[in-house]
Amino acid sequence: MIETAPRILPTFNSPSRPKWLVEAAKEAASASFADYSRTEWPDKVVDACDKLLALTGQGSDFLPPACNPKASGIEEREPAGDGFSVALAGELLGEMVGRLSFPYEHEEICRRAYPVLWDLALDECADDPDMPEAPHQILYDHGVRLAEVGKNGPSWPSGLHYAGHAVMEFAHHASAYSSIGLGLTHAAQAPVLWPPPNAPEALTSARRALSAALETAVLGLDEYTANLHAYLSARDNPNLPDPTLAETDQVRAALRDWNETVIPAARGLATATYAHAWEWSSTDLEVWDLGVIVYAHTEAFLSVHNLRQATDAYDLTDAACRSYAWWWCRDRDLDVASLREIASTW
Repeated sequence: MIETAPRILPTFNSPSRPKWLVEAAKEAASASFADYSRTEWPDKVVDACDKLLALTGQGSDFLPPACNPKASGIEEREPAGDGFSVALAGELLGEMVGRLSFPYEHEEICRRAYPVLWDLALDECADDPDMPEAPHQILYDHGVRLAEVGKNGPSWPSGLHYAGHAVMEFAHHASAYSSIGLGLTHAAQAPVLWPPPNAPEALTSARRALSAALETAVLGLDEYTANLHAYLSARDNPNLPDPTLAETDQVRAALRDWNETVIPAARGLATATYAHAWEWSSTDLEVWDLGVIVYAHTEAFLSVHNLRQATDAYDLTDAACRSYAWWWCRDRDLDVASLREIASTW
């Protein structure tokens, strides 16, 4: 049975996710993406599985000493060794998804979800005397995909980030105060039932956990952000006096506190949001569809959007998609060979 509680990726170099396993998956994914002759997503995943099976085969340097025949003298052993086959599959799928690049896709989802807000943000950008350039007029044409704009015109047309940020800010607040918990529900990538389902207990619990972590942190979000930016400016700017010892100790204490409480809670919320968005927008939970990936990725980013100035919200989102991939393979007991087989049908 597939569990619904938010489950985050095991810590790097922990017993269930050792360093050799992570490095093997990263090596296989890198080699697959470097092969530009393979352009289709299923083909890339299949190729990465083949490369990972070769990397972790008999006598491979990527195996730990206990599993490595060259080091232990054991003649026959399972290729991945000691029950790590499923973990390898989850690590590889997460690595592949984490490396996907979707230029303009996040902004495209935002524009399609809130077209009026998008145009209002462009108008606001045009009226702002502090903006270096007026927004590019093509951004008002909703009949032209942003990817085409970047291909045939300026790579990043002026006003694009401004409008995208305005929509994300609104969508974040909309999802934070909604029982549904999805901020971009108008932009689903696949035909689904309307309205979306209410937020599962895993998502509401993850929201409460992050709120509680922020309320009990040594420093609140605003104070933590201000102190961290002031410290970094003083440390890196030769024209400012260096931070005092007391300021340094305060920032270090706040960092330790956030790393122990707020960051794990934020990762849990992003992961729960990613899972909820995936399950709502996907018509087939056995297929890793690229459109569903980018939609769930964007929703996960929105769930921690308010932390963007205090921590790396993109990193939290990446961890969310990797967590989902890890547990998706574990729930289905997929090893690398099984992942290869199912990926060939995507």
